[in-house]
Amino acid sequence: MERRKTKEGKIDPDYCRVPFYLELERLEETVIDMQVQNRIIKVTVINGHGATLEEAAGQYLDILRENLGKMDYRLSGVSFVNPVYEKERDLRGKPIPFSEAGSYIGVDIRI
Repeated sequence: MERRKTKEGKIDPDYCRVPFYLELERLEETVIDMQVQNRIIKVTVINGHGATLEEAAGQYLDILRENLGKMDYRLSGVSFVNPVYEKERDLRGKPIPFSEAGSYIGVDIRI
């Protein structure tokens, strides 16, 4: 948990980050990353069934938004991430290290 403390030494509820690591029977390993900044909450759900979860959760987002509002928080959004797709995207986007790209002859000059 990342957090900022108040002057009294208590956890500041306006600024914190709380990760939840869950092992669920049907959804298996699930990570929920909740970030709070200035009483604005962003939730990221990381699970291999991201699309299914997003569809199922859609009906509850308004209720979540409403109840957080009653506690003087605002929900900025909930995103669903499939870790397999993220890993593939990261691998495609990474540059090839110079040592693996082969030999290079020449000079690069920028002015």
